[in-house]
Parts: sequence; structure tokens; C-alpha cells
Amino acid sequence: MISNLGRMERREEDLTDNHPSPRDRTSRARPPQAEERRGTSMFTRSKSLALALLGGMLILSIVLAACGPAATQEAVPQQETGAEEAQPPAAEEQQPAAEEASPVKVAFVGPLTGPDGVDGQGAAKAAELAVRQANEAGGICGGRNVEFEAHDTKADPKEGANIATLLCNDTSVLGVAADYNSSVALAEAPVFNECHLTQVNYYAAAPEIPKRGGEYTFRVYPPGENQSKYIADWLINGLGYTRFVALYENTDYGKGLYDAFVAEAERLGGEVIESEAVLKDQTDLSAVVAKFKAAEPDAVVGLIQYQVGAYFSMQARDLGLEAPLYGSDGLFAPEIINLAGDAVEGVRTVAAYTTESTDPVIMNFVEAFREAYGEDPNNPAGYAYDAVNFILEAMDETDCASREAVQAWFASEMVDKRGVTGTITLDEYGERGFAPGMYIPIEIHNGEWVEVTE
Repeated sequence: MISNLGRMERREEDLTDNHPSPRDRTSRARPPQAEERRGTSMFTRSKSLALALLGGMLILSIVLAACGPAATQEAVPQQETGAEEAQPPAAEEQQPAAEEASPVKVAFVGPLTGPDGVDGQGAAKAAELAVRQANEAGGICGGRNVEFEAHDTKADPKEGANIATLLCNDTSVLGVAADYNSSVALAEAPVFNECHLTQVNYYAAAPEIPKRGGEYTFRVYPPGENQSKYIADWLINGLGYTRFVALYENTDYGKGLYDAFVAEAERLGGEVIESEAVLKDQTDLSAVVAKFKAAEPDAVVGLIQYQVGAYFSMQARDLGLEAPLYGSDGLFAPEIINLAGDAVEGVRTVAAYTTESTDPVIMNFVEAFREAYGEDPNNPAGYAYDAVNFILEAMDETDCASREAVQAWFASEMVDKRGVTGTITLDEYGERGFAPGMYIPIEIHNGEWVEVTE
């Protein structure tokens, strides 16, 4: 479980065994105090023995003159503090190295509670996994440890803006994966741009978020209109459907996808004959189902999240609406099957990857996620994992120099970068462009998400 303001730091024993800090190395190089005391005690016994054997003041003076300075010279290097000129030059040289080894931070911002909490938790776990793997590989920027923070927006734009301000004030934070919700991402963007903190959107789908957000706003999640165009082409050119009813979430996310679908469907010769905007946590959809059933559509298009998809499917089954449900990738979650069971059999959507993929990049991610958390990653997880890995790469390649350096890297170096969700190139606005193979059609078959093969 990712807690609010959670942190993930490298375990102390790993730091000690594998990457001792300059301070540790300096401490181990110094002789211990016990050795100093032992040297002083030996000197005292030697002095007493000389007094007993020689018994003369002249000889005693010679012994003290000869032995006294020797004892003093031996003790000076053993002191851990002392006059400035007595400090070993190596200690002075190691001080900058200790500063260079100070941790840097990457933050995750998204909904960890509320209706979007399950999706947000999956994304946060993937973000944490990326940081953990970087630390296990020796850190970044010459061995610096990366600390991880996860912040819960509760899908509230005001909360998102407040979190953005908090992160801006922490100068050790050099990059942020934010956000899941489009309205929240747009509320955060002006704050991040003001403090020059790079914001990488991992699941916000509203049109032109990077362009509207500013030069410190980027997105590895494809804009929603691309997904809507793909679904329209799939339904009309691929399956021959032309009459649609559309159910969409009454948010920036849902409205953006709906507008793009209507435009593309009409361009391809289809039409949306009925539509309805719904709340993201709405559970009673019986009136919508009745309205859609009366329209006799070829298919239902659901530009919604999995919770609404589950309740809609159960009520459609109960009320006799037989048109198949096709929707945006918000439907792609194991939880929709847990909620609705057989009622969602045959539901179709698109995804960037599947957990059964044989692609080595995807396989490595899925296996690592399963090992770390004992569950499969959801759709937002892949995008969050990519977002944080690219932030870490930007920090590492700029030697963690500054927030401005991280932004400059994203603005110039994000070309043909391979991630879990495909090969990513960002345009001049920081937007992810369309690429062949970006979407994989998937469906629920026998209670599992599988790739569509027909």
C-alpha cells in the first residue's frame, strides 16, 4: 500500500554493504580512541620503570625528553577533532563527495483514495517500483539515492494545486509524475511551471494538456482524441457498425474523448444517435440503459472508468440491452470483472499492453510488479512506470544539476524512447504523438482480459 506522503529509501544495510558514504569511509580509516588510550598507558608504565631502574634525576630528564614528544606526535593523528592544520587533506577533499551523495527526490501525484483510488494506487506502485529499481542499480547521478513520495489528490483540483505548491518548496524534488485526472493536472500545471518543476502526465487525457499547461508540462499518455479516433475506426471500418449510443464521464477526460469520437464517427460515416453524461461514481444507470435500449444501437460506446462500466453492464443485462459495450481504456482494470462478473463478459476496449505480452520490456515490468506487490499491474501503472523512468533518466543524464536541466532534457531528448507503453516521441509542445501499434484491442473472455484476435 502506498501511503500519503509515503517515502521509499534504500535500506541502511544496502548503503553500508554496497555503497559506503564518504563519511563512513573516513570514519573507518581513523584509529579508534581505545588505541590512543592504550598508547598513553604504555608510555606511563615505561616512565615508571625508568624511574625505578635508573633512580637519577639526570637519567629521568633524558627519558622524559626522549619519550614525551614521541607520545605526543603519535596521539595527534588519532584525534577526530583538533587544530585545522592537523586535519588530513583527504578529509577536506571528501567533503564535496558527501554533498554529491545527498538524496534527490521524485514525486508521484494522483488519486490514492476515492472513486479513482484503485487506479491511482496501481500507478503509484509502478512509480515506486521504478525508483526502487534505480536505487538497487546503484542510484543516479554518480550514485545518489532517490527518495520517493506519493501524494493523494483525492481527484480534487484544489488539492492537486496545494500539493504542487508543497513540492515546489522542496528543492530536492527534481521531477513529478502528475496526474491521473485531467482537471487536476491542469490545476497543477501553472504552479509547477512557476517554480520550474517538470510535470510528466501519466494518465490525464484531456486535449492539449501540455500546450495548455506550459513549457514544464509533458505527457507520456497519448491524448484522448487519438484513442477515440482509433475506437471509431475499429467500430466502423473494422466491424461495420454505424449507429452508436455514447455514455461519457462528465469531466474534462470524458468530454474530450466524447467530442473526438463524435467527430471521427461522423467523418467515417457513422452517427451517435443518443448520448448521456454521467458522474464518475454514479451507480444507478437504469434510466440511461432504458434510453439506450429504445434507440436500438449497433453498439454502446463508453468513455468512462471501470466502476461506471461495471454498473452499466449489470443493469444493461437486467433490462435487456443487448448491444455490446466498447469503451475507452478506463474500462481496462481487473476490478471491473470483480464487480460485475459475467455481466461484463465480451466488453471491449484498448490498452497499451497486456500482462500476457511476450515483449521483453513488458514482460520484465509485469514480472517485477507481480514480485513486488503480488498482483498484476493495471493500465495506468504502465504509463506511470514510463513517466518516472524517463524522469530518472533526465535527472541522471543531466547529473541532477537543476530543475531547468530536467526540463531541457525532456524538451530535446524524448525521441523514440522505448517504454512499457510503446515507443514514445514528444512533439514541440511536450505531447506524445500517434504511432502504429499504440493501441491493442482487448476484451473480457472467460473472466479474463485477453487480446482480441478476430
